[in-house]
Amino acid sequence: MPRAQLCSQGAFGRFFSCMTLIGSLILSSSLVNAVAVPPVRTEVGISSYFFDLSQVQLSDSRWLDNQNRTLTYIKWVDVERLLYVFRSSHKLSTNGVSSNGGWDAPTFPFRSHMQGHILTAWAQCWATLQDTTCRDRATYFVAELAKCQANNAKAGFAAGYLSGFPESDFTLLETGKLTNGNVPYYVIHKTMAGLLDVWRHIGDNNAKTVLLSLAGWVNQRTAKLSTSQMQSVMNTEFGGMNDVLTEIYYWTGDSQWLTVAQRFDHAAVFNPLASNQDKLDGLHANTQVPKWIGAAREYKQTGTSRYLDIARNAWDITVNHHSYAIGGNSQAEHFHASDAIARYLSKDTAEGCNTYNMLKLTRELWATNPSADYFDFYERALLNHMLGQQNPRDKHGHITYFTPLNAGATRGVGPIP
Repeated sequence: MPRAQLCSQGAFGRFFSCMTLIGSLILSSSLVNAVAVPPVRTEVGISSYFFDLSQVQLSDSRWLDNQNRTLTYIKWVDVERLLYVFRSSHKLSTNGVSSNGGWDAPTFPFRSHMQGHILTAWAQCWATLQDTTCRDRATYFVAELAKCQANNAKAGFAAGYLSGFPESDFTLLETGKLTNGNVPYYVIHKTMAGLLDVWRHIGDNNAKTVLLSLAGWVNQRTAKLSTSQMQSVMNTEFGGMNDVLTEIYYWTGDSQWLTVAQRFDHAAVFNPLASNQDKLDGLHANTQVPKWIGAAREYKQTGTSRYLDIARNAWDITVNHHSYAIGGNSQAEHFHASDAIARYLSKDTAEGCNTYNMLKLTRELWATNPSADYFDFYERALLNHMLGQQNPRDKHGHITYFTPLNAGATRGVGPIP
């Protein structure tokens, strides 16, 4: 059975709430769009299955209000400005448009990461709502990324490379000399995930071509590194590279992508978790959760129980020893000592990104074992953290990065980074 979703993620990647199977839903028995591109492989160890995005609609509710605000944003954001850093990096004309600021400014270290989230949002919007504006934005954007990729020789980049910053940042990363604050594989993961979503939800073959070309670049780049060099590279945040590459294997059946995915198995994090050891104290929290999602995906494609142990133990340790009552975790973006969470009630608690990713991990684990523990956590974190993350008074749905849990605290809201 094709892999679909336990819930619709709303639009726009990690920053927006999943919509759950807790009231205010209409489950359709007919597939409007179904899976535009079905996966080639099947998953192992699965006892429950997800609904496809096209099978879920929202009725009047706060969830629908959040979705509508998100939809307003992703149909308002300037596509040409989103393309600016890609075109500039790949030595193409920026067509006289202004650049974005903030986390997408031309001088920001990991510029071009947000575009992957928006590609996912447009693709999910099409799958859920059949919104042609979102579909057309996604396919146009991918076509322009293909032009950037095609200009790599003139830009001095290797074939397949695609980013808003120069390829030389990866050389600095590999040699331990990266000091500009960039997290380059984190960005590549977001771009690849967005391209995959445009391909599988919309059926855009351009997205497949650009995605596999970029994945080929990752393969060529990482194949040259020794195991110790690769492990050193992973000391810098790299998102869910093991996740997206395993997904590509699932959708294409080409085993080379599983090989590349497994190069991103981070031993310093995976080994303790495989033995059910809590070594999270001091780690940057959201750096870790995407790796655990990747471990769950690797289990479903290999049947290797060690991967499932890593994912399940990570979930158990985080939920039962590092999470607040609302389901969120981390303070100042970091884990602290086990069972010490009550000592960290401040204005920078419960980073929203972490909870979003924990919901993804929960969904993956629920499919292997539909335990009430997983659903109870999903419900708690979704209702008590994610639902209230978006500002209901702003038509663009500005969100809270942290949910402060200290007494008398107020939430700050701002534009999506």
